[in-house]
This record gives sequence, structure tokens and C-alpha cells, in this order.
Amino acid sequence: MRGRRIYAAILAAMGLLLLTGVKSGGSYDLPDGLEMKKSGFELMSLPEGPSAALPLQALNGVQPPAAMETGGTDAGESAGRAETAAAGESAGQTENAAGGNAASADSGSGVSQAAQTPAEEKYLGGARLMLLANQSASQMLSCVIQTKDGSVIVVDGGTPEDAPHLIETVQSLGGRVNAWLVTHLHNDHVGALTTILNMEECPLEIDGIYYSVASQEWYDENDPTRAQTAAAFMSAIGKVPAEKLHSDIQKGTQIQVGDASVMVMNRRYLLSVDSGNNASVAYMVTVNGRKILFLGDLGLNGGDLLLQEWSGADITCDIVQMAHHGQNGVGENFYQVVRPKICLWPAPQWLWDNDNGGGPGSGPWRTLETRSWMEKLGVTQNYCIKDGDQIIE
Repeated sequence: MRGRRIYAAILAAMGLLLLTGVKSGGSYDLPDGLEMKKSGFELMSLPEGPSAALPLQALNGVQPPAAMETGGTDAGESAGRAETAAAGESAGQTENAAGGNAASADSGSGVSQAAQTPAEEKYLGGARLMLLANQSASQMLSCVIQTKDGSVIVVDGGTPEDAPHLIETVQSLGGRVNAWLVTHLHNDHVGALTTILNMEECPLEIDGIYYSVASQEWYDENDPTRAQTAAAFMSAIGKVPAEKLHSDIQKGTQIQVGDASVMVMNRRYLLSVDSGNNASVAYMVTVNGRKILFLGDLGLNGGDLLLQEWSGADITCDIVQMAHHGQNGVGENFYQVVRPKICLWPAPQWLWDNDNGGGPGSGPWRTLETRSWMEKLGVTQNYCIKDGDQIIE
């Protein structure tokens, strides 16, 4: 009797396939106990129980890839590679190291694979980091972190032109910023925040703004081309209730933001060389055990000072924001100490390629040199705003 049922099921399945046609890689609902193989039907052992059923799938003989390559801007560059965020993650979860979003299997193969894994298996353990793309031609830094418990951290924010996109992003997360971290007072970093604070009705609820700045006289004397930006920021924060302003941060200040923690790595440096950039405050954000180091526009001298203030173990990180947009920032020795696994590049295409209009390599910026440093360190995951908003989860 059992043999007749199996034989009847086989005949029914073959009739179904003749009617519908077999296409490579498609999924078909076959009778329980049968699986479509490249070589034909295979009889599967059925689980016990009248309601037990096996999921059946038509395969084309190729397993879905664990990671997809999306193609970088240059041959050999890792910015276009999609890689899993950490060893041991599900082969179905992929991250586009240049495009920032999880990639699914190539639809052309006929295999569709959802790029989702349980939150506890993701690189940031349920948190999300969003490096926002520039909305004008300018380089800029705007990063939003949502912690596992829903708290929101913003780092800098970008230019005034970047304000609408930043507002939209934060509003999609609930519209509340628990901690706004400011690195330094340059327009491509604080222009958006200044714009937001000057709006007749602030579109975001901001619990606290953290910054360490010098006097207006210092900016007038040492960073005169950006002194007006500094003055505009000072004026804008004057509209914020005093209890929300934290200008007294210094090395070692700890800020708890939900289930994430922020360590202030330095009080702004007041140097006579590359003054405006070296006045950057660095922050170490720890999210579910992952350490993310933000450097703002910290220059060579500021980077050396930071290394003197912290031992290697305290300053090593998993993710680093490339100083000064990846060019003419901290030195190679700094990255050798912090040894990141992932790099955040707040650099548009022209800066990524060092292109001043004459093609890659034609500009005065040192991005290509910095990229070579990271290659030597073995960094294979580079998230760059030239490819749009970048997301790490």
C-alpha cells in the first residue's frame, strides 16, 4: 500500500512538472517526501506524524553566495566588496562594504535569499550606525547611531544643506536625539546643527549637546576663515536651555546614552598648526561591545597628542571614522595603533579619488595615500558616502 502511494505521488509530481515546466532555480510545491535535484527526483524520509511536512525546493545546483561583490570604483579596491560583518555570522547576512546595505543573492541565478539574521547575530548586536551621504558637493560628516534600546546619538551633522536629510533620518527614528556630539566648529560638521537650532520651531527634540570649544577670539586669530561659522554656532546654542548644554567635557568624561556609552577622548587642542582641525574632540562610542572611534578632522599633531594621552588598549577600536575625511588627518602611525576592522569615509567621490576635475589623482588631497595605509593594515570593509547613506547593523 505504501509503495502504491509513493508511486502515485511520483506520477503526480511528474505530471505537474510536465504541465508547468521546470525552470532552473525555481521553487515548486512537490508532494511530501520528494525533492527536486539536478539529477532528478530523490525520495526523502518522511518525519513521523500525520501533520509533518518537509519544505521542498528546486535547486539549480549552486548554493547562494555568502557575500556578494558589488564592484568598487577601482580594480583591487575593497570599497565595493560586500562582506559579512564578523566571522561566524550567518552566510545569509551580507554587508556591502561600499554601498552599506545588506545584499541579497543575485536575482539572475534564480535564488532569492533574505539578508536578515537575528539581532544578536549582527555586528552591532541590534544597534544601527548610519553614515549619511552629503546632500551637496561638499565633504561633510553626519553620523546617526540608534542603540539597541532605541536611543539616538548624532555626531556632527554636516552642512546646512544636509540638515533636511538629517532631520528626516532622525524623525524616522522617533525625532529625539539623546546625545549630540560635536567634534569641532567647521561648517561641514556643525552647519546642519546650527541651521536646526535657528529654525523657528526646532523639528527635533534634543536632550543634550556635547562640545569643547575655544573663545571666539581664538577662532578669529587662529582659524579666521571659519571664525564666522564658530560665531554662528555660539549664537545658535544660546537658544538652547542651559541644562542641555555640556561644554565642560574633557578627557575621560563618560556619557551614558541608553545601553551605549561614550568616552570623551580629549579636550579640544589649541595648537598653532592646522589649528581648526586639530581643535577636534574625539569620541569613543561603545555599542554592544563594539568600539567606534570618531576623530572629526583631527590632524597629524592632534593625533600624536591623542596617542600620548591613551595607551594602545584604550584607543584600539573596531570601527574608525577616517580623520579629516580620509586625507591630511592623523598619520599612518595612528591607524597602526588603533587597528580598525572597518573604516568610515565621509568623503564624496571627488575626494575619494583625489580628483580636482582632471581625473583620479589630479588633486592635492592625500586620500589615495590614506587608502593605501588601510590596505596595508588589512582593512577590507570601507563604508564611503560617495555610495550614498551607509548602514552598519
